[in-house]
Amino acid sequence: MNYKMKYLFRHFFKQTAYFSTHNLTPLLIYTIGLVFLLVSMPLMDAGGVMEYLYTMVGLMASVWLFSMTVLNKNTAFYKDSVLKVNYIPLYMRILPTIIFQTFIFLMYVVLYSALTALVVDDWLIDIFTLLYYVLLGILLIIPFTLIYLSVKMDRIGTVNIFVFIILVISVPVLYLPENLVPWMQHLLSLNPFYYVINGLQANSVHISWNINRLPHDILFFAQIILLYLWMFEYYSKMKLSIYHHLKKRPGA
Repeated sequence: MNYKMKYLFRHFFKQTAYFSTHNLTPLLIYTIGLVFLLVSMPLMDAGGVMEYLYTMVGLMASVWLFSMTVLNKNTAFYKDSVLKVNYIPLYMRILPTIIFQTFIFLMYVVLYSALTALVVDDWLIDIFTLLYYVLLGILLIIPFTLIYLSVKMDRIGTVNIFVFIILVISVPVLYLPENLVPWMQHLLSLNPFYYVINGLQANSVHISWNINRLPHDILFFAQIILLYLWMFEYYSKMKLSIYHHLKKRPGA
């Protein structure tokens, strides 16, 4: 096992030690939603449980994508952080948080689906479709994480709240896509986060990937290619910007 894999393995298991309150906040949100589902299951019919599952998967997916970026930002600017380890590439340093948060997200999506199956008497989720959209989510969030790391912000807490609100509004968490007018649906479908989160939501209620989504796939991958072309172009500048910013910090 080379040093990069050792680093990845070691820091995956250290996730609950670094900023434990922050790193475990997504888990707390998922757990609260799960407890509410357990308590309210006797009071809801199959349709109500499926609607709750759809909404919660959308909310959890938003928290999952958001947390991978914000928690990496917290770790990056923590004294004695992993960003000060020169022999580990920048892209490798963000992976422990991404893998840890993805593991928790997948575990809870399966738990929610298992509880729903007790009510609807059917296993709704398609595992391969779930893994497909999770992979797309990871591919999407990596460039945004690197961009977020390179941006200097004074009131980062306020900015984080604002960004999360924008994310939740722009994806189908507070509403159903079918309730929107057609032009609004088409506009929102241009948002790659909408595509990933709505795909996870649809899959949670037994609508797995099919050939009809191919045009949306093509649009998504075109956006991803443009993001990664930009990222590869500015990757070295990002590293240099972060390095100089860290050197200016007292005690860094």
